[in-house]
Amino acid sequence: MANSASSPLFTFILSSLTSILLLSTTAAAAARNNDLINRVCRNTTNAAFCSDVIYSDPHAADADQYFLAYIAFRAAYFNATDTSQYIASKLKSMAADRKSGILLGLRKCQGYYRDAIRTLAEMLGDLDSETFSGLDTLSLEVEGDARACRAAVGGQSVLSRRNENLMKLANICLVISKLYPYH
Repeated sequence: MANSASSPLFTFILSSLTSILLLSTTAAAAARNNDLINRVCRNTTNAAFCSDVIYSDPHAADADQYFLAYIAFRAAYFNATDTSQYIASKLKSMAADRKSGILLGLRKCQGYYRDAIRTLAEMLGDLDSETFSGLDTLSLEVEGDARACRAAVGGQSVLSRRNENLMKLANICLVISKLYPYH
């Protein structure tokens, strides 16, 4: 008798959980259904990375072109700032080590990332003042700073992933910048 009573209860619970799962999956899919974001991300070098970055902002689903630019430019700015701080901590911890090749590469990268941060701050300022001209060129400068850092430290390094991420973020910024008629 216990089996017959628990079977309908089990079926009810299972069907309820399945319904909740389907609804949450549908809601998540709907939240990622912004045609502008999908179009932008399809035109980047890594669409999945782009989508993850953009949709990490809780307001992305309703983003227009202007807000989308803010999301991408801020993500790149925070990435560059975080990497610059990471480089500073590495330099501080390695100061006594005197591995001149590694230290020299990290020092160069510190300069490149400072340049990227300045450029990204300029881009955010331009966005604030609705000065869209040149955002594409500035995006390429940021990408160039990450590439220069990669070359300075050579091949695989503690900065490889960070450099790659900044290059991908700069690419997202470039694609968004091209949405503006003044690029």
